[in-house]
Amino acid sequence: MVRARTAIRWAIPGLCAGLLALPAGASAGTDGGTSAPASSTPAGPAITSPTEVAGALAVTPASLLEHQVAVISGSVAPVDAGRAVWLQVRQGQGPWSTVLSADASVNGSFAISWRASRAGQLTLRVVSSDAASASSVTATPQATLAVYKQILATWYGPGFYGNRTACGEKLTRYIVGLADRTLPCGTPVSLSYNGRTLTLPVIDRGPYANGATIDLTHAAAQELGVTQTVPVGMLELGGALIAPTDFVGPGGSGTGATGATGSAGTSIAGGATAPSA
Repeated sequence: MVRARTAIRWAIPGLCAGLLALPAGASAGTDGGTSAPASSTPAGPAITSPTEVAGALAVTPASLLEHQVAVISGSVAPVDAGRAVWLQVRQGQGPWSTVLSADASVNGSFAISWRASRAGQLTLRVVSSDAASASSVTATPQATLAVYKQILATWYGPGFYGNRTACGEKLTRYIVGLADRTLPCGTPVSLSYNGRTLTLPVIDRGPYANGATIDLTHAAAQELGVTQTVPVGMLELGGALIAPTDFVGPGGSGTGATGATGSAGTSIAGGATAPSA
């Protein structure tokens, strides 16, 4: 395959050094740490079905790379103010896992800093429990966090236009998709690069060089802003398989154009999602 020749050296960030907790009002250090101690092995309530949902919850940012830190803030019910709280995480419909503990302030607010140690579409909540009754557990509303795995992406296309991909698609200079060595054809994958995100399907097999994990079609690379081999964030999405769409950059021409330019044309249902302008 013909690919951009220039490669950028990069390194996946090291494994996290631990989990951090920020009770409300605590200040973070310049190294990403905190002045407030945290429990290394939080026990948390032993049940997974809270008896009440109350308070508020927000996650900042809503998406990040694996091993980066998200701040989970909010409040618990007044009755739980000043008590211990536990951050719980789950992936998909899997079981809840207690990952961190902290203390709510006297007004019920909390802020927990968690280093995302797993990639995926995660659901988070914070629970509190009456020490006198282990069966009385209150949970905040749930919030979501998209955690991308950092991988190396390259691109291909010239010299292969007109050929059929391993998934049976006709490769053109406008088709938006990617090649992956193992994911099923049509699997929706979200990519993040330089502040832009793009959801596109697997349409081919590869790559087999440059140490890359995925190969973007030329149009996908254009739409995402990739011009050479670079590290990007990758998140495999659940749900139904999707079909590829076409993308024509500014000044281009073609039929069935969709994407960031907003060009008129017929889009394919369930196809690639263009990044926000």
